[in-house]
Amino acid sequence: MASALANGKCSMSPNTSWVSLSAPMGGSMASDYMLNVCERKGAVAAGLLGLLGQCPLMHSRTTTIYQGEKYSTPAINKAYAAAQKAYRDNVAAVICSDSYYGVFSKYQVPSVIAAKIVSHKSSKNDGLVEYRSCLGGLDDANFGDHYLDRFYRSELNHADTAFMTGDGILKDSQKPMKWFQCLAL
Repeated sequence: MASALANGKCSMSPNTSWVSLSAPMGGSMASDYMLNVCERKGAVAAGLLGLLGQCPLMHSRTTTIYQGEKYSTPAINKAYAAAQKAYRDNVAAVICSDSYYGVFSKYQVPSVIAAKIVSHKSSKNDGLVEYRSCLGGLDDANFGDHYLDRFYRSELNHADTAFMTGDGILKDSQKPMKWFQCLAL
């Protein structure tokens, strides 16, 4: 969405509200990690991922390489900057996470493993996307940890923020479904 807006491929209607779910607005170190693994010819991990159809990496996975890192280029960095401006100027509500544990589910262990093996720039990530990347230049001070906050700093993993697990029971910072249901836009 941000790239399409930045490149004039679409525009926002005054009657439209953009709700963003853990978007990698600065990319994801998980993409860089996978590219590194797949480039290691003869490595066991690359071989296993190849058997699973993950190496070579699908083009869609390479579109979220981390801004300013090894696989990025000046053109990609410029595209990220333009997309981030479109994001800041147009997004109405955002859920980001600064914790990869999330709610208890079948996705919890894979998220913790991803958070530990991927060379994230910060421990504040949802397993795949760093909190700072999700902010996309938005002011962290505008984010709160309650599901009634339009800009929601949750304690959820990436699967949780994609509504794949439902709400947690104990913490207001672990209620993605309630957040979406209660959004007043």
